[in-house]
Amino acid sequence: MTLSVPEPRVVRVPPIELREIDVNVTNLCNLTCVYCSYASTPSRDEPELDRAVIDALLDDAKSIGNKVVHFSGGEPVIRKDMPDLIAHASRNGFKMRMHSNGALLTKPKLEQLWAAGLRQVLVSLDGPAEQHDWHRQRPGLWDKTIAGIRNAVSLGFNVRVNSVATVRNVETIAGLMPMVMELGAATFSVFYMIPVGRGAQNPDLMVPPDRWRAFIDEMHEASARYRPSCEVTVEKVFSWQNEWDEDGLGGGRGDSCLGFLDKCNYVNVLADGTVWPCVCMIDVAPPLGNVYDRPLSEILHDPAGWEFYYGLRGVNSTCAACSCVDHCRGGSKALSQIGAGSWDALDPRCSGDPHAQGFIPICFMQRENIVTGSRSGFAERVPGDG
Repeated sequence: MTLSVPEPRVVRVPPIELREIDVNVTNLCNLTCVYCSYASTPSRDEPELDRAVIDALLDDAKSIGNKVVHFSGGEPVIRKDMPDLIAHASRNGFKMRMHSNGALLTKPKLEQLWAAGLRQVLVSLDGPAEQHDWHRQRPGLWDKTIAGIRNAVSLGFNVRVNSVATVRNVETIAGLMPMVMELGAATFSVFYMIPVGRGAQNPDLMVPPDRWRAFIDEMHEASARYRPSCEVTVEKVFSWQNEWDEDGLGGGRGDSCLGFLDKCNYVNVLADGTVWPCVCMIDVAPPLGNVYDRPLSEILHDPAGWEFYYGLRGVNSTCAACSCVDHCRGGSKALSQIGAGSWDALDPRCSGDPHAQGFIPICFMQRENIVTGSRSGFAERVPGDG
């Protein structure tokens, strides 16, 4: 009698080449934006990362080569110890960015953050006043946001203005460019609304492919007209037929939904401590681990956490037979699960015949720098980059 011997379990961990960690220091926010990826609210029941956990996370991230920390939320400014968190990150030598809706960016608060070592602030501005306030669900917010941007610029911060484009405001975004320059921002970045978090409740706000292509053309036209003094970046979202011969991004952020299996150079740590390889996976996939349980370095090097994601590498029969599969790599697995309830379904942005529709869906994180033409998951420079 011959006994069958089970095949040894293959240990699989992607190359860990960490460049940036997004740390959601709190999920508490003073707003309830219609598309918030983290469904943040003003409820005091929202989770918040403990100070000691954040400090340990930053120390550990440095030990495995991380270079950039993006403090996010929720609204980070709500935390009274935000200057202490920034100071700890600064002592570790990290380049830092902090995302804010701008309403709480008073000069005294910004002076505290500057003294702690922060130099770059990202402020959300979703169009003219009516559009901005509607998306942010707060009448009168626009004036406070503009004041916050002006305060930050006046104190010497490198300010990036972020806009999330939807069908409600896409007509107005390109027209913001001269105002963004007048405000003195260093970067103007436009994001595509993705259906995760609260955005999953509002999928009808997603901009259709043809309109998105026209919008990117409008951004190029505005750039040629206004000759912006700032960098301008836009999420690509779709790759058009004339672009299909271009080289990929080499793995990592921006290079397909499973690019992090080629190279893990970015992770997101939520306010409850969970660690994710991509924001799109948060609602639908298991986390890699939790920093309350063990260090980030252990989580990222543990094959058990990656096992689920390696299981997503296959494509359905339609994609397998498509000549574009090497370029799109099956599109967004997360969007397939969100839209069709199946990881193996077609990306809802694809008809199954890219040649007929003229585009393929690509990673939401890939950005195009409108001014320089460069493309990557990290299209804009961080102050201090070479």
